[in-house]
Amino acid sequence: KWFEWDFGFLEVSTWLLPWECSGSKLKVPELSINGIQHVVQAGQTLNLTCRGEMVHSWSLPETLSKDSERLKVIKYACGRNGKQSCSSLTLSRTQASDTGNYSCKYPTSPAKKKKESTVYVFINDTSNPFVEMHSDIPKIINMAVGREMIIPCRVTAPDLAVTLKKIPRETLIPDGKTIIWDSTQGFRIPKATYKFIGLLSCETTVGGHTYSTKYLTHRETNTIFDVQLSTPRLVKLLKGDSLAINCTVTAAWNTRVQMTWTYPGETRKRGSVMQRIDQKNSEANIFYSILVVDRVRDIDKGQYTCHVKSGPSIKAVNTTVIVYDKMFINLKRRRKTALEAVAGRKSYRLSMKVKAFPSPEVIWLKDGLPAAEKCARYIIRDYSLVIKDVAEEDAGNYTIILSIQQWNLSKNLTVSLTVNVKPQIYEKAVSSFPDPNLHLLGSKQVLTCTVYGIPPPKITWMWYPCKQNHSKTRHGFCFYTEGSFILKAGSNVGNRIQSITERTAVIEGKNKTASTLVVAEAKSSGIYSCVASNKVGKSERNVSFIVSDVPNGFHISLEKMPIEGENLVLSCSANKFLYKDIAWILPRTVNNQTKAKKSHNREYSITLTLTIKNVSLADSGTYACRARNIYTGKEVLQMKDVTIRAQEAPALLRQLTDQTVNASNSAMLECQVRGIPEPQISWFKNHEEIQQEPGESFMYSPTSYSRLFIYPSESESHATASQVACCNNRKTLGAVYCCLWNVTSKMN
Repeated sequence: KWFEWDFGFLEVSTWLLPWECSGSKLKVPELSINGIQHVVQAGQTLNLTCRGEMVHSWSLPETLSKDSERLKVIKYACGRNGKQSCSSLTLSRTQASDTGNYSCKYPTSPAKKKKESTVYVFINDTSNPFVEMHSDIPKIINMAVGREMIIPCRVTAPDLAVTLKKIPRETLIPDGKTIIWDSTQGFRIPKATYKFIGLLSCETTVGGHTYSTKYLTHRETNTIFDVQLSTPRLVKLLKGDSLAINCTVTAAWNTRVQMTWTYPGETRKRGSVMQRIDQKNSEANIFYSILVVDRVRDIDKGQYTCHVKSGPSIKAVNTTVIVYDKMFINLKRRRKTALEAVAGRKSYRLSMKVKAFPSPEVIWLKDGLPAAEKCARYIIRDYSLVIKDVAEEDAGNYTIILSIQQWNLSKNLTVSLTVNVKPQIYEKAVSSFPDPNLHLLGSKQVLTCTVYGIPPPKITWMWYPCKQNHSKTRHGFCFYTEGSFILKAGSNVGNRIQSITERTAVIEGKNKTASTLVVAEAKSSGIYSCVASNKVGKSERNVSFIVSDVPNGFHISLEKMPIEGENLVLSCSANKFLYKDIAWILPRTVNNQTKAKKSHNREYSITLTLTIKNVSLADSGTYACRARNIYTGKEVLQMKDVTIRAQEAPALLRQLTDQTVNASNSAMLECQVRGIPEPQISWFKNHEEIQQEPGESFMYSPTSYSRLFIYPSESESHATASQVACCNNRKTLGAVYCCLWNVTSKMN
């Protein structure tokens, strides 16, 4: 940069210069020294003359002050007829610092090209070979990687040999490409790299003495890490309060920033700004700009913005200031509707509309007691009360109290919170996987569903008819075939519903409702479902309802305990909704005699009948029936111990005696025997078997305990001996004859 002066016109005597004879017009001013460089010894006088077609001005090195007593410039008319303008520059007692460009130029405008003539003047001073000396404190030179950088170690003589070094030891040799030496500029580096970052030194030797001037390259960056204000986004103040906002900028080490403020009172200069830098941080520079406004007024409310700029990087942060005339508290409900929460929710926030200044003290009460002290799940955040893990006991009255004690100002508001509870079925909680329920065919059954919820749930009974399903899936004893049916008292879908009733009672401090469904007569298998629902949700309990004509769903029956030689008949019955794969397991002693198995598939059960013909004593043992439970997938066994009885000949258990009866009375004769198989008794009179025919006066039963009745009308004719004969059923093992009874009739 060179200083320019347009010196005043000074009248001098007209004198001719050698080039005054030229008649051509000068497009640019002409200097009296030919060439682009000129050398003057230090202490001598520098004389320069400039001629032009119009008034012109001089530009001087920035180190030479226009007010220097050593400098004189005289302007005068010159040329033929004085139509040209000339000026002479005289600089006495020249110094090394006067080295630089001296230019004479015409006035210019943005539309015209610059027209000037320049000569670079060296003021040769052997004791000061460098124009500027920086021996102790190096001069800072900003650099950008990839751009031109100049190390301005200009010299006072054009022929001095200068060496560029990077401290501590490296010498940087000019090669005409990466480093170029120019005595009027210094070392020019067209494209600077990281190699040139550091402390550089320009050195030259004059008269055996070495001179050095130092430069510190600085790679400037524009990295702004963060901009923050010390105040919140909204600042509330009372009239007369002071406002102080601190804008803090965190930037990279080599970054310099410009910080400015815009605010409502800026034009009136309401605020004062202080700035400072903190370089104690080893990783970044911290810049501070503090705006202070004393005794705020209405005109100070509005937005305050801190602007930060570093090269192309621009950032801004702001805050809004509100100025109040007096303190106040405004408190309103946020919602007009009733406050409701749901039990089990992770959190619920009780919040009110609050507008107050300054910020009041906040207290929350639940049912008249401090909420935060009553339960650790209650947390006060600003003006809200947060309830963690909402539970049923959180229902109640909540009061918020706002107070500014120093001004004796307070307000409160009470709201009611209802905690809704999803329906709960207590029978369902007893067992998550209840076993299927068996109900005997034709029996009356009662199903109960006890429900609790807030608000009170609505209870609906559903019926899902089902058919047999052999799926291995748990709960897979049946599948739905006809959809679902809503049940009411008197419904005949599936099973006739005798009644559906509800009753409410306080149990364990809670209003619980018990719904009872009465099945008049069990006929159809399926699932009864109790569905409880309210505004929160619903809960469902499924009750398997399996009708069975088999006791306990799985049973073995024995027709009779057989005697050797008879047939053994065993029946295994299983409910077909619960069991499958029915099979008999026989004792090892059973031989290969004729066995027969027959399956009967009935409406409710399956029966597998086992018949073993002509059994022997060896067929005694434990007979087992095996089936697979469809519900659990496990095999179950039913066992029956069978003892084959040996045959035994009839034997008289009691001896008989004669009887004498009156002719008008009846007579009864008893015969008691034992034997296997059970003996059959026949009665004889006078060696002839008595036949029981209608109208006869004899009657008896042929079992092992037999009585012979003789009626009065015939007593007289029967006053003779009677005999009884006993024999076994089927195969006769023998006979026993009892003593003769002499039945004698007596006449009264």
